[in-house]
Formats: sequence, structure tokens, C-alpha cells
Amino acid sequence: MLPIKCLLMLTVLAGSVSVQAAGDPTRPPMFSNTKTKTAYAPLQLSMILNDGHHKRAIINESVVGVSDQVADAKVLSIAEDSVVVSRAGRRITLRMPMAAVRKESVNE
Repeated sequence: MLPIKCLLMLTVLAGSVSVQAAGDPTRPPMFSNTKTKTAYAPLQLSMILNDGHHKRAIINESVVGVSDQVADAKVLSIAEDSVVVSRAGRRITLRMPMAAVRKESVNE
């Protein structure tokens, strides 16, 4: 009878060890082993500069050209009213606000 009780006790203990190893479902998420997504700084296009030969853009208060890095993003191209950047494998198009786009006029 004693060996049966010992065997039963070992079975119960072994089962509780595997439950404890599985993790606590009430544990807050900050203590879990899951990875969180990286939070990137927002990209703010303020101005596009064109001197005839080179185009530059002001993004997050930094003057950048094609292939430069800003806020973990690489500048791919600069157009008259937009800038295309790549960040974390995604292509993002930054556009100038319509009020800020300056059109050349005949009166200038």
C-alpha cells in the first residue's frame, strides 16, 4: 500500500512541476518573453530644397539628401513635393502640405 501512495504522490508532484514551468497566465505582459514592436520617431517633412543640381529635404529638423539616414529611415528619392523613405522594410512617402508647396509664377 505504501509504494502505491508514494507512486501516486510522485505523479501529483511531477504534474504540478510541469504546470509551473508553463508560466503564470496572470503575469503582467511586461514580464513575458514576447517581443514588442519598435516605436519609431514620426517623420516630419518641413521643406524641400532644390538648387538646380541637388535636391535636399528637411526631415525632423535635419537636412538630408538621397541615401542619407534620418530617424532610422533611409531617403530613397526626393521629388518636388514629396520624399520617399524606407524604414523597417516599408516604403513611406512623405508629402509637403499643400499650403507649403510653392509654385513658380510668371510674376516672380
